[in-house]
Amino acid sequence: MPPCAAAKTNYEKRNKTFIIEKRHTTEHVESNRATKDLWTLSGYKCRPFFKHKPIGYEPVDLFLKTGYSAFTITKGQSLPEYYQGGTKMAVYRMKTCCCGVDVHKDFIIAVIAKFNGSEVTFTKYERFSTFTGGIREFKEWLRYHNCYEVCVESTGKYYIPLYRIVSDEQFHVDVVHPKYVRAPKGKKNDRRDAKRIADMYMRDHIAEYSFIPPADILAIRDLTRYRRKTVNAITAEKNRLANCLTVSCIKLDGVLSDIHGKTGQAIIGQIVEQGSCGFDPKPFIDKRVKASPEKFEEALDGNVTPSVLTIMGVIQERLNYLSNQKAELEPRMESLAKDFSRQIEILDSAPGIDIISAICIIAEIGVVMGAFDSLKQFLSWVGLVPQNNESAGKKFSTRIGKGNAWLKPIMVQCALSAIKDKKHPEIRKKYLSIKKRRGHGKAIVAIAKRLMTAVYFMLQRDEMYNPISCADHAPRRGTLRVDSLLAHYQSKGYTLVNNNGEVLAQQSVKSIETVA
Repeated sequence: MPPCAAAKTNYEKRNKTFIIEKRHTTEHVESNRATKDLWTLSGYKCRPFFKHKPIGYEPVDLFLKTGYSAFTITKGQSLPEYYQGGTKMAVYRMKTCCCGVDVHKDFIIAVIAKFNGSEVTFTKYERFSTFTGGIREFKEWLRYHNCYEVCVESTGKYYIPLYRIVSDEQFHVDVVHPKYVRAPKGKKNDRRDAKRIADMYMRDHIAEYSFIPPADILAIRDLTRYRRKTVNAITAEKNRLANCLTVSCIKLDGVLSDIHGKTGQAIIGQIVEQGSCGFDPKPFIDKRVKASPEKFEEALDGNVTPSVLTIMGVIQERLNYLSNQKAELEPRMESLAKDFSRQIEILDSAPGIDIISAICIIAEIGVVMGAFDSLKQFLSWVGLVPQNNESAGKKFSTRIGKGNAWLKPIMVQCALSAIKDKKHPEIRKKYLSIKKRRGHGKAIVAIAKRLMTAVYFMLQRDEMYNPISCADHAPRRGTLRVDSLLAHYQSKGYTLVNNNGEVLAQQSVKSIETVA
């Protein structure tokens, strides 16, 4: 009896659909409820597949329905868009040879998994040093076993040297977050971790791989992230300086909108130089400042201790050093990004995004949007969409996810700048419409998501920012009837008349020209 006929006989009454999947042991197939006859289909087996749980893998071996609850193999054909209620069917094929690597600071544990068509075998566990020589030895070991697909766990920064040395035109290296390959508690050690990574990688059971851009993008990313750290350090030092003024009862923040501006820095420098606040502040006040010199004298009536003066002097020196460091990094960033001048020009045309922000965005997402499956997946990766946290019909949280911790703050800053851009009033209009309903925080995140959506399509289509394509069109809610409008105003106490002074009746209304 052919396999399809057996499937028809055994499973027609259960009214289930089946998907054919390759497995490595016959025992697993026998323990399943699938019929043994289907094992004859070149090492494939049939298992129940419920329509409300579709599989989201890329179709490799495609199966078509025969009219009953079974499938026949048809190589090289497209998968139908429909199947009993619209459920799509897809099957994945196991890798023939791959390597799983558990990364640590001083060493790595590697194991190679091979599939010969009926079973999976694992090589002996090997341990290599994380020195450059040890990583090169690991690469030669992979070449000796003809293994050119490697999966590495992203442990801190320790995986980066391994990725940069091993990955090339011959070797394909995938990086996966530890949460997608984490072993159950109590069943975890270095060898089991490596074997688990190799086994899941071979079966394509890993939910998501980390996005690793090309080497030229990574070089820009190193500088942009270091610049971000420098900016954070500048902000921290400014906050420390403000704390020093607060504990000394110097209320410069009460007369100046920014104590780190021209007037504020001049007065603080004079305090550090003289060691006290007993001087006339009038020569240091800029003409644009609204507060009077008398107000400054009252604000400077404080007591500065020698220890606070020492800290303030050190902070000023460090601020000057960090500002010079930031100024040196930006030209080098632009120099490395000169090959992407077209993409930078495109992003610079969007509201709120300048040259530096455009370089930082490219350093995080690259210039090829094909690396992301869809716009929704891209926005989720950035961290600008609500996360799903629901159980038993209860939603516990709809806050935005963590996402990319380097890119999301940049987009929020660009959104804050975009709502003040007078050249693009549509952005501010959208911001105000959301703010009055949901508040400032949610409105800014919505604008950041809007800008990120524009960035995605601008880079994908290689076109400048077009505000018309981002405009919100009013939804059509049907045609407004004039008699309904008349009844509404009459219920509010109004009397409607036409140009001749005749009172409009609800039964004979054709147009409304004057409201009295």
